[in-house]
Amino acid sequence: MKNYQPLKVLLLALFFLLSACGGGSAQLNANSKNQTTSGELLKSSLLATKSASFLSPYSVDAYKIIYTTKDTRGKLIRTSGLLSIPRKDVIEKSPLLSYQHGTIFLNRQAPSISSTSINAIMQLAGIGYIVSAPDYIGYGESANQMHPYIHAKSLASASIDMLRASKAFLKSKNIRFNQQLFLAGYSEGGYATLAMQKQLQEHFTSEFSVTASAPGAGPFDLLETAKVLANRSINPKPAYMSFLIKTYDSVYALNQINNIYQAPYVKAINSVFDGKHSASDINSRLSHTTSDLFKPNFLAALQGNGKHPLKSRLALNSIYNWKPLAPTRLYHGPRDEVVPYINAQKTLDAMRNKGAEHVSLNDCPLNTHVQCAVPYIIDTIGFFSRYANDL
Repeated sequence: MKNYQPLKVLLLALFFLLSACGGGSAQLNANSKNQTTSGELLKSSLLATKSASFLSPYSVDAYKIIYTTKDTRGKLIRTSGLLSIPRKDVIEKSPLLSYQHGTIFLNRQAPSISSTSINAIMQLAGIGYIVSAPDYIGYGESANQMHPYIHAKSLASASIDMLRASKAFLKSKNIRFNQQLFLAGYSEGGYATLAMQKQLQEHFTSEFSVTASAPGAGPFDLLETAKVLANRSINPKPAYMSFLIKTYDSVYALNQINNIYQAPYVKAINSVFDGKHSASDINSRLSHTTSDLFKPNFLAALQGNGKHPLKSRLALNSIYNWKPLAPTRLYHGPRDEVVPYINAQKTLDAMRNKGAEHVSLNDCPLNTHVQCAVPYIIDTIGFFSRYANDL
């Protein structure tokens, strides 16, 4: 095993750049014989190579992987991700790490497109992990679709299908995978990681066994998260909650945007979540005063016991109350202003009440959601190092 501990802090500071919190039609031709199975590898292309260095004991090759997955309507589409592979002797194996990226609003920030993300993930692969990083539906090869933001099923399936395509690619290149699988992600990536872990445990044990998982700062209880945010008189970053509402309105055909938002903001909500508007641009178009942005009837229903079609969908996608079998390390900052800390504590309590024996929670000592991304990654790599072989 190569010793990477002295490199960890600098390496992961670079990797933080992945955490961005704060192309043509993707529809498949149903008549193509190679485009009928979810998780099928369709195409790969070499994006970059990186020589071994002080920060990266291994040289690394990074590939764009194009593969099949199902969109929120169950239709098979093409999507993409980044696969970074350390160069090892032919007889050596590597563990596989699936990294689910945080919230992005711009397509150019996707892992297989962003040079910053490519370089950062290659640094991680340079310590010995094969790293799979899905773009998610709505970015990269499937950028013609709106990203289904914090939607459990599609985030999990796109990430799992990326793993399937990655395994096919590794087999084609005679690159050995040691069957260890690590899951990590922060913010939306933390939510995607836990959703993926749940799906793998419940439905895909014949294909994958999770070695350890580290979901960071995710909104695992979506209904409670929405209530907390709706009770804040001021929200300096309304883009996040509005992205969630717009996604659910579209995925579940609720047709409630006109009933949720005050009239001056309806046009913006219906147009800005297209992968072409930045977070700052979206935030500038929306009121930061909650009562000015949302209609009072919606706020009353969300904050209290009133009924609203959005609430049941948020509850459906809340993923905190189950029993993980693999070692699971939650990470969250008590002063997180974007994703309420109650998500971490409630998830920990629910999982322990279900009998989970290997679930823990580490608190971030810093003040903001973004600031906690770096210590999260450092904590996660240390956590994974307890279990990882063949680095």
